[in-house]
Amino acid sequence: MREASVVAFLVALSGVIWPFLLGAGVGHLLGLSWTTACFLGGALTATSVSISARTLMDAGQMASPEATVILGAAVIDDVMGLFVLAFLAASVTTAHGEAFGLAPMASAWLQRQIAPAAAHPLIIQMAMISVCVTVFFVAGYAAAKRWLDPLMLQLRKLTANEAVPSCVLALVLVYAISAEWLGSVAGITGAYLLGYVFAGSEYKRDIERSFYAMGHGLLIPLFFVSIGLSSDYRALAGHWTLMLVILLVAVVGKLVGCGLAALGSGMDWVRSLRIGCGMVSRGEVGLIVTAMGASTGIFGRAEVAVMVAVVLLTTLLTPIALRGAFQLKSRQDIEEGLASPNPILGASSEPEASPPTDGGPGGIGSPPDGSSFRVGIPDGKGFLDFSKGELSSDVQ
Repeated sequence: MREASVVAFLVALSGVIWPFLLGAGVGHLLGLSWTTACFLGGALTATSVSISARTLMDAGQMASPEATVILGAAVIDDVMGLFVLAFLAASVTTAHGEAFGLAPMASAWLQRQIAPAAAHPLIIQMAMISVCVTVFFVAGYAAAKRWLDPLMLQLRKLTANEAVPSCVLALVLVYAISAEWLGSVAGITGAYLLGYVFAGSEYKRDIERSFYAMGHGLLIPLFFVSIGLSSDYRALAGHWTLMLVILLVAVVGKLVGCGLAALGSGMDWVRSLRIGCGMVSRGEVGLIVTAMGASTGIFGRAEVAVMVAVVLLTTLLTPIALRGAFQLKSRQDIEEGLASPNPILGASSEPEASPPTDGGPGGIGSPPDGSSFRVGIPDGKGFLDFSKGELSSDVQ
């Protein structure tokens, strides 16, 4: 990510703006309310890092410049998607007048005490949400950075079984509820912040091993099962146009948005196309936004079914499109020595001054007219010469 920080950031930013605006605009044009349309656009912003990484690994392209940009942009894209989710969650709280969290409480108090604040409630609410989000991220990051490793050291001294994973899970839940109460953002944002700090902890391996089993053995299957239970594909009846248009927006938004950003950063059109294809797949963040929209009543049965179908279809399309894009020849790959130009196969006749000779026993006879010719090796790195009854090679 450091190698491609600027390019990855621009690709990620463009890959969030285009799908969000296109998704929200098209959704509203197709009859959805602005709140539902914005949630739909938010669900289209994030990219699945795992799908892109797995495809690049299988294609043997993890060391390519495009892979560096794709993976860096996908991670940044997910973080931006979380901020979009935080804004959407705050908007839902404002629209429904719910009083959970510090920001709504402070906003309501200011509106009661200050007359100008009561005249502009939306501005006050957004200002308080911005302050609370900033305080949560600064205080949460500083506290985890300062006290996490000392806490883990003390927990490892306990004789209780699995004391460290149990307390870490409790911390994850504490950060999740703190994100919703103090920061007025979705709980996943707080859990992500704690996970980000854990990534640099010296006890990362112990924690990662336990949570890998816990996650893949219980929590992740439960999440996908819950999404499946809330999806009813019979609800797509009469909404096929919405599904196909949103699928088109999901693909074009990433291809055009990320591709143009990469093209503007100095990459040729083939590399830009590869980056755009690698950013198409949606994943867990898109499903989380969908689940949140369903739980708050913003998404109906039809919208949930549409979004789950779009996530599945983009996940299936990405490996096919990405592998096809890597089959194309890139001018920059050839200039940087990462790919060889098209091999030149052919034969040239050069008359020999000496008379034809017989190849002798076991030899290779030359053509009757004494000509010689050479054939290119398929990899384009050498030639085989046939002349005067001998076979010689000039292979690099």
